[in-house]
Amino acid sequence: MAELVLHLHDINERGKDYSFDLSTAWLEEILAEAGLRPDPDHPTGHLDVHAQENDAEYLVNGKLDVDMVAECARCLGNAKVPAHLSFTYLFSRNVKPADLDAEEFDPEEDTSLSREPFSGQQIVLDDLVREHLVLECPMQPLCAPDCKGIPVPAHIRPPADVFAPSDGGVDPRLAPLLQLRDKLPPKRSNKE
Repeated sequence: MAELVLHLHDINERGKDYSFDLSTAWLEEILAEAGLRPDPDHPTGHLDVHAQENDAEYLVNGKLDVDMVAECARCLGNAKVPAHLSFTYLFSRNVKPADLDAEEFDPEEDTSLSREPFSGQQIVLDDLVREHLVLECPMQPLCAPDCKGIPVPAHIRPPADVFAPSDGGVDPRLAPLLQLRDKLPPKRSNKE
């Protein structure tokens, strides 16, 4: 069920401010499939929105503050993912998403404003907030920049001298190639 709803009959040209507390249960639900969860130290989030009517369109400015946790890509521990961002959307009534894509792009008129269609008497922000939160998560979240990863147990770890160069300065794994090279006849020069 949608929790972040703007009722249009409340919004006029001067605008209206909304404030939403993002509960732990709601965050867990929308972030579950993305591999994110609320940060146990700060389990709730907050969304402040200012919505303003402009003819048949509604300008929505939002500020989102949520602390999330993802799995560290190296050690599988908790990696903190803070999401403190702002967004602006222009909601247009009865416009199909295909119509928005078909509009010609004019760089002089581009205001870097995201346009979204809506119908009915309310604007639901749940999916847009989820999208912003998921996009804030890095491809490979880390618990710390210098995370060493999962430690290899001593009984599995190879001896320290396995990867050390031998007396000839050649990696022992390449020794068979050296033997093969020694068996090849010497190269002839082009002058012969």
